[in-house]
Amino acid sequence: MLNLIKSGIINIDLEDVADVLLCKTQEEITMSEIMIPKINSRQKGLQIQFYTTIPTKYSETGKRHQITGASEDEVKKKFRKEARRTITGQVDLEKHKNDTVAQVVEMFLEFAKGDLKKQTHSRYYRAYVNYVKDSNFGKIPARKIKKYHCDDFIRTLTNGTIVYSYVCQIKCIVSQAFDYACDREIMSWNFMRKVKINEDRCKEHEDKELGVWEDDEINALQSSSMNCWNKCRKYRNSPALFILCGTGLRLGELLALKWSKVDFERRTIKIERTQTEYTDYDTNSKIYEESTPKNKTSRRTIVINDFTYKWLMEQKRRTKQAGIESEYVIPANSGNMVKESNITSTFKAFCNNAGVEYKPSHTCRRSYVTNCLDKGMKLALVSKNVGHKNKSTTLNTYYKCKNDYEDNLAIQNEIFKIYDFDFGGEQVEAMFA
Repeated sequence: MLNLIKSGIINIDLEDVADVLLCKTQEEITMSEIMIPKINSRQKGLQIQFYTTIPTKYSETGKRHQITGASEDEVKKKFRKEARRTITGQVDLEKHKNDTVAQVVEMFLEFAKGDLKKQTHSRYYRAYVNYVKDSNFGKIPARKIKKYHCDDFIRTLTNGTIVYSYVCQIKCIVSQAFDYACDREIMSWNFMRKVKINEDRCKEHEDKELGVWEDDEINALQSSSMNCWNKCRKYRNSPALFILCGTGLRLGELLALKWSKVDFERRTIKIERTQTEYTDYDTNSKIYEESTPKNKTSRRTIVINDFTYKWLMEQKRRTKQAGIESEYVIPANSGNMVKESNITSTFKAFCNNAGVEYKPSHTCRRSYVTNCLDKGMKLALVSKNVGHKNKSTTLNTYYKCKNDYEDNLAIQNEIFKIYDFDFGGEQVEAMFA
């Protein structure tokens, strides 16, 4: 067709041909699918200017903005061209030829917004703001980027202040943005792919003491929970701590759990939702909302053991006594889903009141894994119950040896009886004197 046009056999405006080629197929994208909002007019000096607003879903920048023109037809034509480019993933090369690295990364993040989980997009955007947006690297025109620019940028990150995994994540975000730009011919090559990260120059991970709840601590907390509620109606949601210990749920999974997913008759709980927290950078506000679980294996059905059953019933009793009507197992005073930060504050105050050192909510998850494995439950079943993809994660990251000195000593004494040797009565007495 292009040869026929060039030879003059077919006389078609080349700009119109370009418009047609931008469409994937006539069936996929038709003009009837693109609804143009009302076009208004205003006085602009001595001339009349026509304008409309292009919505986010058709905008190249991912944000609403005005389309202007000297006539209604011109506005419609500009609107359709930008909408087509957005839908087909194309960009106006003339408009973006001088885009900086920061602009390319931001454009990519806007493009990927609908494909990423909101909390993941928030994490990516935070990395962009903190390390790319106002950096020297971010100010370089994307078309002029060479490998040494990428090397220098990664070198500034590996200065001992950022851990290796986060440097990898920043590199990955920029590399994806460069792939996006290459696909749209804004850039010719993604040099970030070739850059290597020197792990030795990165900040070392801090070795946090990740323990479990000891049996005497849980017993003390249980007594305190009952006393505080029955005597002075305090710490209404403290049963959440014991439900976490008895199920191995993530805190977000428990906070999003509704009574409709708890089957007391069959003694099962269906985990289908979780609470997520992220920053909406358009409004610069923290958002708490329900979302899908972390991964496919996180969608699971677990059994309700006797310990968990009692504390679920206790939570239900307290909610009713407080006059709260809610579909959530752990509700806020309003009956809505309680925020993770609020329940964490409750746990801290509750532990302090009970005279027990506070431990993060994930300690309950490690305690569940440790108790189950210590009592002989199969690793595969424990891993399935907590929603892990890999059994190695359950064993290597979540299993923590308890401080059971007497049991440890008794077991080892029993084991090493195979090497028992008679030193003679008097000599043995002298050894233990």
